[in-house]
Amino acid sequence: MVGGGGGAEVIRLLAPAGTLAAGSVVTLDEDESRHLTVRRAEPGSEVQLLDGAGTRADGHLSRAGGAWSVTVGEVRREPPPVSVTLAVGAGDRDRFGTLVEQATQLGVTRIIPLLTEHTAGVSTRLREGHLDRLRRRGREALKQCGAAWAPEIADSRDLAAFLADLPPGARWLADPAGGSRPRLEATVPLTIAVGPEGGFTMAEQRALRDAGFLLVRLGRHLLRFETAALAALTAAWLSREENLNG
Repeated sequence: MVGGGGGAEVIRLLAPAGTLAAGSVVTLDEDESRHLTVRRAEPGSEVQLLDGAGTRADGHLSRAGGAWSVTVGEVRREPPPVSVTLAVGAGDRDRFGTLVEQATQLGVTRIIPLLTEHTAGVSTRLREGHLDRLRRRGREALKQCGAAWAPEIADSRDLAAFLADLPPGARWLADPAGGSRPRLEATVPLTIAVGPEGGFTMAEQRALRDAGFLLVRLGRHLLRFETAALAALTAAWLSREENLNG
C-alpha cells in the first residue's frame, strides 16, 4: 500500500531489542537523533518506537541539551510473520542494498546472499564487509514501512551450504522459462532463489531443482536480479492474498 493522504505521518524511530516497556525512558542514539532533526521534531511530539523484533510502542519526545529521549506509553507485541526466505546471488552491492530496503517493505523475513559461479566475476559484488551495512539498511526500512520485524540478513554462503540447510515449505526458483506462479497457502513458509547477474549455471539450476525448487516465471522479459527478487515477493504476497480471500 502506498503511503500518503491527509494528516501528518507519525515519526517512527528504532530502539534496541528488549528496551521497550511501558513507562520507561529510552535515550535515542546519534542516528535516531539526527533523524529527528531532519524531520524537524519538537519536544512533546508523539512518536512510534520499533525494535525490529516484533515490539512497537507509542511515546512522546523530550530533549535535554542535545540528547533526545522517548517516554514509552502503550507497548504492543506482534507475532512473527510467515517465513519468506530470499536467497539471491551476491551481485552488485549497491543494487543489493536497494533490494534489502524494498524487500523489507514487501515482508521478507530472511535474506541470504549466495556465492555462485557468476558472482565471482562481478567486480562490484557484495562482500562480507558489506553485510553489517545491509543489516542497518534493513532496520532503517522499518521507519518507512512501519513493519515490526526486521529481516535477518544472513552471512553469505555458497549454493551447496545453502541447499544443505534449507528451511521447510514451498520453494520457488525465479526463471524466465518457468511456469506461472503456483497457489501458495497463507501459512506455508516460502524460499525463493534468484540468480545473480548472468543467472545460475545449468549445474546450479539442476541442483536447485533436485532440491525441490519449482521454476516460476515472473514477467515477460529478462529481469535484473533485484527486480526479479521483488517481483517474486510480490507474486508470493498476491498468491497468499488470493488464498485467504478464496
